Amino acid sequence: MKKISIKLKITLWYTLVMMIVAGAVLAILTSASQEMIERDIAERITKSVMTFSRILDKPNGMDIPVPKFGFYEQGVHMVVCDDNNNVIAGNIPFELETVPELIDNEIQTVTDSKNKYYIYTTKVRRRNGEIEPYWVKGVVSVTDEMYAIRSAVKTNLIFTIILIIIAVAGGYFIIGRALSPVTKIRNTAEKISKSSDLSQRIHIGGGKDEIHSLANTFDNMLDKIEQAMEREKQFTSDASHELRTPVAVILSECEYMTDCAKTYDDVKESAYSVKYQAEKMSKLISELLTISRMDRNTMKTEFEETDISELLNFVCDEQEEIHSENITMHRDIEEGIVSNADRFLLARLFINLISNAYSYGKDGGNVTVSLYQDKDNITVCVSDDGIGISENDLPKIWERFYQADSSRTANENGSMGLGLSMVKWIAECHGGDVSVQSKSGEGSRFNFIMPKRSSVSVDTV
Repeated sequence: MKKISIKLKITLWYTLVMMIVAGAVLAILTSASQEMIERDIAERITKSVMTFSRILDKPNGMDIPVPKFGFYEQGVHMVVCDDNNNVIAGNIPFELETVPELIDNEIQTVTDSKNKYYIYTTKVRRRNGEIEPYWVKGVVSVTDEMYAIRSAVKTNLIFTIILIIIAVAGGYFIIGRALSPVTKIRNTAEKISKSSDLSQRIHIGGGKDEIHSLANTFDNMLDKIEQAMEREKQFTSDASHELRTPVAVILSECEYMTDCAKTYDDVKESAYSVKYQAEKMSKLISELLTISRMDRNTMKTEFEETDISELLNFVCDEQEEIHSENITMHRDIEEGIVSNADRFLLARLFINLISNAYSYGKDGGNVTVSLYQDKDNITVCVSDDGIGISENDLPKIWERFYQADSSRTANENGSMGLGLSMVKWIAECHGGDVSVQSKSGEGSRFNFIMPKRSSVSVDTV
């Protein structure tokens, strides 16, 4: 059975069920029909014999009268016998191997090698109570009466077999059509396994049944796997590219120190360069580890009641001290806003948005940070009047390692294109959302909206 296809297994199972059901129905119908016929025979033979016995209700000594219907009525053969069971009138057109004894008003069943008979006898009585020396006997061949039933059963059996054959053939075809997506799923899986081509899809079209749902789910799964693999490839490529530059600088500076540096100042300058590149690498590795934990949903989170106003003011103070650019920060922070949040992650989100505004601001420009709340939500806005983001770049800024302005490299502003992807993840972690409005040359505005009572969306490990 293990080597038989599912299509054939289903066909065999429902064929077996159909045969059992059809056999049971035929058996029940046959049994019920036989019972009805035997009950009808018993009623007919009793009625016919009693009717004939009343005809014989005449004075003693007269000849046995012959009724209008003769000695046969409604399939019942009747004879008149004496007390010794000898036939006086009528005849039985059957060869009974056994002649039953005379029993008054009782149906007897006689069965020989081939046939079955019902026999009913009664003694003739006069209306005044006198008993005549005659017996009326009715005989019916049950076997002959059942002939119609046997013919009907044979006919029904033939038609049932024909219908089962048609149903099996049609069912096999329908099951094959219904399971065809499963074959496509298997073939697609085999192609992917052999070629590692994740672009393969089933594409069986629309449908609301379970098989179509399975196939569409499989396609969606392949879409996500392909996207994840592409992101992984891009991530690896970008990480390698970002690490290659500082590594090359470090190697170059080390080579300069060992081969070319002649004074203490030359060595010190190269050492500072090595330190800067090492710090840059350390920051990148730290962010990569954070991104990796986010992807695996293993980032440790600790949600607690947090004063958002105080936290944002603290971050703003810190960013003003860090950035020496000729950029002025303006604050519009509503006091006393409290919510359930992860203090560390939320601080990271604020830092990334504000440092991003400084990094892409213009000399003599402005950075505005605002915080306010309504009935349900808390909103943080960070805007600048810097270089802005082009319309084509807006959908891509949430991608890892993507930088809208390629001329401003990591070497210039420290950005590696990971900040906004982390911002988006942190916003979703708090049940919120982050959006941006920007025009090239006019600046950008980032809006972070979160519910007042955020719920933990990442498992704690």
